[in-house]
Amino acid sequence: MTCRNELAELLPLYAAGTLDERERRAVTEHLAVCGDCRAELAFWQEVASAVVAEDRALPVPSPALADRALERARHRRADPLRRAWALLVAQVPLVRREIWPASALVMALGCVVAILQGGSASGSIIQALAPLVAAAGLAMIWGPENDPALELALATPTSPRQVLLARLVVVYGFDLLLSLVATAGLVVVVPPALLGGVVLGWLAPMTFLSALALVLSMVIGTGNAVTVALMLWLGRGLAAGLRMSAVRGPTPSAAALVSALQAYAGLWHSPALLLALAAALLAVAIGLAGRQERALTARA
Repeated sequence: MTCRNELAELLPLYAAGTLDERERRAVTEHLAVCGDCRAELAFWQEVASAVVAEDRALPVPSPALADRALERARHRRADPLRRAWALLVAQVPLVRREIWPASALVMALGCVVAILQGGSASGSIIQALAPLVAAAGLAMIWGPENDPALELALATPTSPRQVLLARLVVVYGFDLLLSLVATAGLVVVVPPALLGGVVLGWLAPMTFLSALALVLSMVIGTGNAVTVALMLWLGRGLAAGLRMSAVRGPTPSAAALVSALQAYAGLWHSPALLLALAAALLAVAIGLAGRQERALTARA
């Protein structure tokens, strides 16, 4: 390009027909007096013609292609199992990372100690650890202190209740698997026929205590929830000793204490009652998550 006029720089846009009326008129007037720009314009017009010809030579997508894509999208939305699986997988990296190694380490150490202990006491070690590990894990699946991006996640089309349930299934399922593996490891010191009783000894308490820890974490925070769950679980073990000492003093206050301790100890040995309470607590947790959903909707 030999022309130094600033209008010469607009020749590609002029050839493409993208200039506004004022610029197009100015370039047209300049072309009438500038042979160099007319030659340059001819080049850009050839380029534009080649681009248009190449575009027309491209095959037109089949209308069935879009239909097939839409059909696949509808199929994915209509498949609840696939959607549920995708939601579960998506929540794994969002759960606090320390839950996985910490839970596995505690249960592995408990299994080793139980095996070294041997005898009938080995099963009680797993029964004591499994509920605590699950309760600590469930207390860490919800709230900004556990997931700084939780509010952003709740702003997506996925319901907060679905997010909560997905995280609960992932973490509780992981702890359940750890507890089953640890129980199976006791086969070297416990007769296989007795392992079922060991599982029954921790399954219902684990479900109830973890559900309680989850609800408490949504109300009073993770640290407080873990502390309360720990105190309640340790209190179960202390109840038997206190109950026996209270029997030695047959006073009205001692009798009331014995009754209270018996009721509290009996709670942890009532699987049906514990599972029913766990279901009720889960409903409470879902309701609390629904409140967050409504709060977000109100702010939007």
